[in-house]
Amino acid sequence: MPYNEEATIKAFLGVLKTVARLRAPGGCPWDGEQTHQSLRKHLIEEAYEVLEVLDQVDSPGALASTPLRNHFVEEWGDLLLQILLHSEIASETRSDVQFAAIADGLNEKLIRRHPHVFGGAKVSGTDEVLKNWDLIKKEEKASAPPQESVFDSIPKSLPPLLRTEKVISKVTKVGFQWPNLDGPLAKLEEEVSELRAALKNPDQEKIESEIGDVLFSISNIAFLLKMDPETALRGTLRRFESRFRHVERRLKESGKTPGESTLEEMDRFWDEAKILEKKTP
Repeated sequence: MPYNEEATIKAFLGVLKTVARLRAPGGCPWDGEQTHQSLRKHLIEEAYEVLEVLDQVDSPGALASTPLRNHFVEEWGDLLLQILLHSEIASETRSDVQFAAIADGLNEKLIRRHPHVFGGAKVSGTDEVLKNWDLIKKEEKASAPPQESVFDSIPKSLPPLLRTEKVISKVTKVGFQWPNLDGPLAKLEEEVSELRAALKNPDQEKIESEIGDVLFSISNIAFLLKMDPETALRGTLRRFESRFRHVERRLKESGKTPGESTLEEMDRFWDEAKILEKKTP
């Protein structure tokens, strides 16, 4: 669909005015009371709700479904609201931090970091684009105070799996990484063995430490395979939930609940769900 500049500008101006009105005297009490800190949890919640929608948009034609299209538009709108609220709150104390400043800053950064699109640079593919991106970032930060560690730029508030990916990426760029999957796979086996050994003693702190090492090792394997461990885990959770819902339905047909059935009964219906899953295109 062609880009409609007039409609886009009109829509953006409309929502900017609405958010400003909500925050203004005589506006909405809840919106007027919000601060950057009080909105933190809402920003995270809305971002994860967007991810839930994206899990359903698994093909170019998925949004042809009207209910999914409406859900997609609604959740992205809710996330956009968080950005607009933060920019509005900031502008109330700093007139130079309005949404226009945020948008202009982003636009300038995108143009600066894509010289192969807006300049005369040539690239051979995605890997070279990312390499150039990192070089440009380093040039931008050359005047900033030097960092003591490669980890200083990683937000500590990131969810653990995402932060793990960032940590692995940082150390990989400075050469602290195996040359192929043989090392990481052997390391995973080593960590699982250490977990088995730790389970023989009632030391919860040691067991927790070994579980963390196993998770980190798996994340490193995913990184080297250019896969997102969080996406992989969400896929597993979807499959697990779908299979267990089948177990619940089948038990209900026999007048039982999971709590009233045996593990053998549930396992039988679980295997049935897996067979049906393979038959479904």
